[in-house]
Amino acid sequence: MSATLISTEGWHPASWRRRRARQQPTYADAHALAAVEARLAAAPPVIAIDEARHLRIAMATLAGDRGLLLQGGDCAESFDDPVAERVASLASLFDAMAARLDPVAGGPLIEIARIAGQFAKPRTSALETQEHSTLPAYRGDIINGAAFDTVARQPDPARMIRAHLQSVGAAASLAAAREPGRPIFTSHEALLLPYEQALTRRDAEGRWWATSGHMLWLGDRTREVDGAHADYLSGIENVVGVKCGPALDADDLLALCDRLDPANRPGKLVLIGRFGARTIGEVLPPLMRATREAGLAAIWTIDPMHGNTTVAGTRKIRRLPDILAEIDAFVAIARVEGVHAGGVHLEMSALDVTECLGGRGPASVDELDANWLTACDPRLNRTQTIDLADHLAALLAPAKARTA
Repeated sequence: MSATLISTEGWHPASWRRRRARQQPTYADAHALAAVEARLAAAPPVIAIDEARHLRIAMATLAGDRGLLLQGGDCAESFDDPVAERVASLASLFDAMAARLDPVAGGPLIEIARIAGQFAKPRTSALETQEHSTLPAYRGDIINGAAFDTVARQPDPARMIRAHLQSVGAAASLAAAREPGRPIFTSHEALLLPYEQALTRRDAEGRWWATSGHMLWLGDRTREVDGAHADYLSGIENVVGVKCGPALDADDLLALCDRLDPANRPGKLVLIGRFGARTIGEVLPPLMRATREAGLAAIWTIDPMHGNTTVAGTRKIRRLPDILAEIDAFVAIARVEGVHAGGVHLEMSALDVTECLGGRGPASVDELDANWLTACDPRLNRTQTIDLADHLAALLAPAKARTA
């Protein structure tokens, strides 16, 4: 199966501005925003187009029902991160997971980190109230600050410049930390569209690429087929992911796939399920069946984190048993439906954080505060993540044995 590259005719990086754009901040100074966009448009890319092209070609193998995608990293990056140290520890965690998954991948193991651009976060509410004060919600360091005060919560376009500089450094550090034959690619949610537009570049053949990251994904809150985010992602050549939540039906999914990749190119689309352990058995089978019957080349993976999030007081809660249960169900359903179980998408940390309950992590809600470091959602710690890799390897081993 080839990874043919075909740009959408008539599309331009600014085409999204004709559409409704959800989850965008309101900047008080339009001139300051325009100046930042112009500066980014002239800035160095975060990643090279040739690298993004290489990922597209590698992903075409997964579309041929071989191999495994391992995608993971922080929920949200922070400007306070020690970049070089964080990149080195994340690369080490990927190495530990790869040692367990390589033997059962049934093909290439493709590693993609949530890094070098994962600064923006969608929010359920545009406002946050604490005690008697209400302020704009924290939307990630690329937009505003996490501190609950009026100045920090004001969206500031200059933050895009800092996010870009940190992303360039993180991508360079990640490349230096890996052997040439085993890269870790970068990825993030394509949420803040002025940033994405400014970093979109054309190759020598006239095709458009996002140079903000090797892979971008469409979030579950912004996946309107006629919306601005789908419009932007429909025009770039990068690998594009689609977060598929429990409210997505088969007709809408097929329409999204046609919008994002009408040529049905192997390696172009990754469908990232995020249903929850309690609903995946009802929701996923008809979606997988629809894509199989339509002959789509899209790759199915599972995000077992977001659908398994509950709240205790003001604290978000995720439990490792629920996360593993959704992975179990994903692999089992894929086998029944005759679809390749293409990989996992995790929120994970190489640090000994105490953010997810169970396994070799905190046993109770009272223990979460011991080392809660995330800027947003809870992540698996290093040992929980490695144990998950062992669990997934055991699930995939029978399939590898059948094809050996």
